[in-house]
Amino acid sequence: MRPIRSILRLVSALLIAAPLSAQQRPALAPAARAFVSVDAPVVALTHVRLVDGTGAPARQDQTVVVRGTRIESVGPTATTAIPAGARVMDLSGHTVIPGLVSLHEHTYLGGLSRSVPMNASAYLYLAFGVTTAMTAGSQLPDEEVELKRAIDAGRMPGPRLHIAGPYITAGTRRTGAFRGVDSPEEARRFVDEWAGKGATWFKVMSGPREVLAWVIEAAHARRLRVTGHLCAVTFGEAAELGIDALQHGFITASEYVPGKRPDVCPPGNQRAQADVDVASPAVQESIRRIAATGTPVVSTLGVYESFIPGRARLDSAAMAMLAPATRRQVEANHAGLGQSGFTVPERLLEKMMRWERDFVAAGGLLGAGSDPWGTGFLPGFGNLRNYELLVEAGFTAEQAIQIMTLNGARILGEEARIGSVEPGKAADLVVIRGDPLGTPSAIYEVTTVFRDGRGYDSTGLREFAKGKVGIY
Repeated sequence: MRPIRSILRLVSALLIAAPLSAQQRPALAPAARAFVSVDAPVVALTHVRLVDGTGAPARQDQTVVVRGTRIESVGPTATTAIPAGARVMDLSGHTVIPGLVSLHEHTYLGGLSRSVPMNASAYLYLAFGVTTAMTAGSQLPDEEVELKRAIDAGRMPGPRLHIAGPYITAGTRRTGAFRGVDSPEEARRFVDEWAGKGATWFKVMSGPREVLAWVIEAAHARRLRVTGHLCAVTFGEAAELGIDALQHGFITASEYVPGKRPDVCPPGNQRAQADVDVASPAVQESIRRIAATGTPVVSTLGVYESFIPGRARLDSAAMAMLAPATRRQVEANHAGLGQSGFTVPERLLEKMMRWERDFVAAGGLLGAGSDPWGTGFLPGFGNLRNYELLVEAGFTAEQAIQIMTLNGARILGEEARIGSVEPGKAADLVVIRGDPLGTPSAIYEVTTVFRDGRGYDSTGLREFAKGKVGIY
């Protein structure tokens, strides 16, 4: 299956790279244009600290020139020519990074008495620098398709959305958020239906290996991709089947649980993981095998932290985004941590961090996503919390930003177009007041987010979203 995955990535890169010169910024409706603060044919961001997304060390006093939708040039301010007539922005004291490419996003908020749609998620993602997002399954899939259409048509601001549609499971369910697949023919029908609606990824949530294999075969036949939140199927098995991305990392890698039976999720899998020795030869060999297949993994450290009593916190700025009824439910969930329901031991988070660090050291491709949830873990806020946790895990700031940008683009097969600050690429840029390399918490000080060369006002987007998460 590895050659098929490589062909898919090559085809995507060629299709994306071919029309670069012809791409133009789409027209915006007044409701979207209201949030644009920078819209000039040529823009020069001068005197910035630049982290370009490639993992290279940060560069001081740089200038990034944007022409139309593309980055035209990047270099030291002292020697980089600024075109005549350009809008010049002196950004001394600011840091520029690529737009985030996030790979476990949702446009609904789960874990509540009912899943609530989050049209406001589009504003929050963009406000905090997410310019491209893959939705890893949806409990409100048709609403999500409509949200993507509104963004693509310029009716509202938001990131580029890669839709994954409903969750796929085993069984006979044919409607709603969870769709059963019980044969290769059913997998093909499902993939055809949702590809027709615009899905480019498919999320397998549970089931035996044959279900995953059927979905992978059907998706790859259409040059589409598959991701999964696994347990009954191990990471190693899924990698061999040719899955295109594994979600959540160590916490769902069930092969480490003693007594694991084929095609069965071990009882108490996630708690059992807390007792696994990540440094053991068996786990390290497993990490090397998974990395060697080229199968990417998506880190979601932040959402699991939100289930840890003592570490979980309700950010007042995030809470202000919630509609009153939704906020009451989130606060009740937070108050109940450690008393009932699912909680995560802190030592398990530490093992997740170690596993991801070792996976990257073994040559594995690690991306990141937020996985918004009813613990108060919200779009945008959660993506940036992941940056802090990746740094806590032992990655350098430049590595953490690469995981959240260029690596994400590679996993989507879009690295020829997005993911790093390089001439010729889409002008997806995040302007941050201060130095998030020296002070990781400064990552939240986003002032302007450029998507395709237009600069959106982060404060305006956040203000608009206040009180709206949980209202359709």
